[in-house]
Amino acid sequence: MLVATAFIVALVGVLLGVWWTPFLAGAAIGIVVGRPAAAIPLGGLSGVMSWLLPLAAIDVRYGLGPTATSVAAIMGFDHQGALPVVVSLVVGGLLGLTGAWVACAGRALVRPEPR
Repeated sequence: MLVATAFIVALVGVLLGVWWTPFLAGAAIGIVVGRPAAAIPLGGLSGVMSWLLPLAAIDVRYGLGPTATSVAAIMGFDHQGALPVVVSLVVGGLLGLTGAWVACAGRALVRPEPR
């Protein structure tokens, strides 16, 4: 339940223009979920999804083709409009992934696991 809440907070933050909220959501997931092997992928997934849903909604409503192609041309990749979209999703995923990783690492420092 708290993982879904963190995802919703990240999605609302991205919709409001606060692009870095997937990091905070990933950190919350890293704190709540006990195992890093589960928390880190969940954080990355929440970051990707919180950037994917607004991009998909914009694509359905307005179409991303001309804008993505223009951004790709500015980046030096002519006629490859999918590249800026993929880079955006990678950035969102890395934000969530990094937030979860930092929280898991911090939790391990505060309360190390017994050996």
